Amino acid sequence: MAELDLKLKTLLSNHIETSLGYLGGNLSEARKKSIEYYLGDKLGTEIDGRSQVVSTDVSDTIESILPNLLRIFTASDKVVKCEPVTAEDVPLAEQATAYLNHVFYKDNDGFQLLYNFFKDALIEKNGFLKVYWDESETVEFETYENLSKADKDALNDTKDEIEEVEEEEFIDEKAKEEFDKLLEQYKQQGLEIPPANEKDFTLYNCKIKRTKKHGKIKIESVPPEEFLIDRNAKTIQDADFVSHKVLMSRSDLVAMGYDEEEVKNLPASSDDIYNTEDMVRQRSVDEYPVDNYTQGQSTKVLIYESYVRYDQDEDGIAELRKIVSAGDNGSIVLENMPCDNIPFVTITPIPMPHRFYGRSVSELVEDIQLMKSTVMRQLLDNMYLTNNNRVAVMDGMVNMDDLLTTRPGGVVRTKQPPNQVMQPLQAQPISNQAFPLLSYLDTVREARTGITKSAQGLDADTLNSKTATGVNTLMTQTQMRSELIARIFAETGVKDLFKKIFELMVKYQDKERVVMINNIYVPVKPTEWKDRFNISIVVGLGTGSKEQQTIILNSILERQIQAFQLQGGKEFPMVNLKNIYNTLSKVIENAGLKNVESYFVNPDIGKQMMPPPSPPPLTPIEKIEFTRIDAENKRKIADLELQYKELQQKAEEMALDFEAKIKEMGLKYNTQLDTTKIKADADLDKMMMANQSKILEKAQQSANMFSKQVQGLDETQRPGKEIGGNQPIQPSQTDTRE
Repeated sequence: MAELDLKLKTLLSNHIETSLGYLGGNLSEARKKSIEYYLGDKLGTEIDGRSQVVSTDVSDTIESILPNLLRIFTASDKVVKCEPVTAEDVPLAEQATAYLNHVFYKDNDGFQLLYNFFKDALIEKNGFLKVYWDESETVEFETYENLSKADKDALNDTKDEIEEVEEEEFIDEKAKEEFDKLLEQYKQQGLEIPPANEKDFTLYNCKIKRTKKHGKIKIESVPPEEFLIDRNAKTIQDADFVSHKVLMSRSDLVAMGYDEEEVKNLPASSDDIYNTEDMVRQRSVDEYPVDNYTQGQSTKVLIYESYVRYDQDEDGIAELRKIVSAGDNGSIVLENMPCDNIPFVTITPIPMPHRFYGRSVSELVEDIQLMKSTVMRQLLDNMYLTNNNRVAVMDGMVNMDDLLTTRPGGVVRTKQPPNQVMQPLQAQPISNQAFPLLSYLDTVREARTGITKSAQGLDADTLNSKTATGVNTLMTQTQMRSELIARIFAETGVKDLFKKIFELMVKYQDKERVVMINNIYVPVKPTEWKDRFNISIVVGLGTGSKEQQTIILNSILERQIQAFQLQGGKEFPMVNLKNIYNTLSKVIENAGLKNVESYFVNPDIGKQMMPPPSPPPLTPIEKIEFTRIDAENKRKIADLELQYKELQQKAEEMALDFEAKIKEMGLKYNTQLDTTKIKADADLDKMMMANQSKILEKAQQSANMFSKQVQGLDETQRPGKEIGGNQPIQPSQTDTRE
């Protein structure tokens, strides 16, 4: 085991010292140089008494690209979109899309993360983010009084960790006294109840320490100098070694759960660890002495969070393991555990095939900045000499104090005529050569980066001297470079970022959360989404800028409306209301407005809220036919009423006749008759008459209703059922069968 530990420590040290990004390497020096150029630091070639101006081409270029990139990714509130695998997954895909963006923007500062991510890549070759599941804890102290044993035990029936800090146990004398009285009453009545235990009257006052765990997805921006990777790696996922190097205080390590005694014995980081890009960044803010800086950091320990492919069980297969170690070379192992994922993602604006690190935009412009700074310095020095010429004087014939004191109206005392003892030495102006050279260097920079004065909004002649077509062509060519970088970012680091977020949600987010989808709060549970979606990154690319897209969308909307009108306002066969709504939604989105429902109602929702459409107006022929039917119905109603009265009269006569027959036969035969069959026959007759009465009533009601409809006819309403052709509208037929 000791041999294995030694092997691991040796492996870690070798990986760290030979990794890309380790101190003193070419990569570290190149990144320092890029930061210095971006910040406009001195070039190191300055001469006292000469111009020391520095051109800001690197900064200008990056700050011109960055807004366009951020607009492409953040113009909408959806950076990522989940594509459903099957039709049944569409509702869940919408939930997943909303929740992914909620985690990125709300749970984490999504805009700031993208800003740092992109800017690091543009300046220092690659940008890095770290995404992981964080089981954070919060500690609360709670005080409870007069708790029963059951209530006290119930405090522990939670997922929180409960620790009793203080506890006071006492007897509830009042409750015990009342129970004794009740017990005595039961005994007097001859009833027995089980005697009470003293614990039944025990109450508790307690103070507890409640530790709540709040698991969430956490995303951090990683400074490039803190990231180390295997020298032979092409991507993060296929690397044998990836590490996050960070300074941590001893108290932070103890809070993370590491042994306090072991942490105390960890060595403080050495002074040379601060010879990094961070020193360059901070130098522009405050020129602090290195000694003071080092002294202030002496209590900090250098920690390496490494992800290493290592054969821990010696089965011949290297497994991915997370190893936390300390020391300048990471030789002190604090944690060694298996893992299934490396929690880092990266982007680069100019990828280099078969190489992990790409090229930065800063690299494209650094030599241009150096040359422009040199030319500008010489030009300024030349202009200074031109305005303040050197003078050749005859020794002893000129008062040198007067000569060296330059002021308007100043006097120079000479012992001879000035033209005889003083001779100006004219400097040769270089502006005729310098300005064309500066213009040429700007052209070279534009060709390399695609960032022109027109794209920056600096060229006042762009709209005056060029045609609209020429301007659009120029802007399109300029945008192509930025859009290529945006597409590279989207298909690499940004997509990888959201895939990792999705995987972490599915794996760890077992609690239901409520998010807003289409202005409706919907509960989501990510554990149900496993292996159900594909992830696609939504960026504002495709048909051009937002302005160009809006012009195209307005043209499409105009033609949709024309087609809808040609269809007579009906939703077939070419355009429906949902098509028009989708176009309007895209226009609103391009305008930078978030909530489409504030301006237009979704037709799917609107149809549910609208009353049924009014029927078309009646034709004159239909009105005549309805009048005829109404008259016929009135005649039938009269006949039905007459039949109804005749049935009622017949029923009364049958009842009287039935009673008379019973009396007659009883008197005649002076015996008890079996009247069952007679009653059955009579009941059958009554039922038939009752059914006929119901039928007559229904027919009368239907006819009356139709009559009212006919009486209320106007030019805009048509009662009843619509029938095609010239067929009249008929009332519903009444079934006379029961």
